[in-house]
Amino acid sequence: MHEHKFLRISIFIMAAGCILLLYFFVEPKNGNLPTCFFHQITGLFCPGCGVQRSFHALLHGYISAAMGYNLLFVLCLPLIIYFVLGYVLGKKHSSSSFIYRPGFSLMVLIVVISFWVLRNLPFTPFSWLAP
Repeated sequence: MHEHKFLRISIFIMAAGCILLLYFFVEPKNGNLPTCFFHQITGLFCPGCGVQRSFHALLHGYISAAMGYNLLFVLCLPLIIYFVLGYVLGKKHSSSSFIYRPGFSLMVLIVVISFWVLRNLPFTPFSWLAP
């Protein structure tokens, strides 16, 4: 039991450290964020392109800029926080939780793939989804 608690605390400390580093020492305009390997090879945007810049913008309170970098990340952030906090706090999801409902994984997959395709279409309004 102590091993799991130690792991959760360690993950929390590492995540907090990464957030502090991103907040204080990273400036996306200076080009000190890694570039997307998929984008370098294909020229297309993956579903994760812009997440680091989006998170940085959110940390500094620039919500509209964050949405411009990666809208899917901003919209899914409450769900991500829910899962991360649930794990760190040791909360177990009941089998009746929405994540165990049939079709939830399929729905997530459809949303991510749709976002991936739509953000690479070269015309308005879909071009607004590109970072």
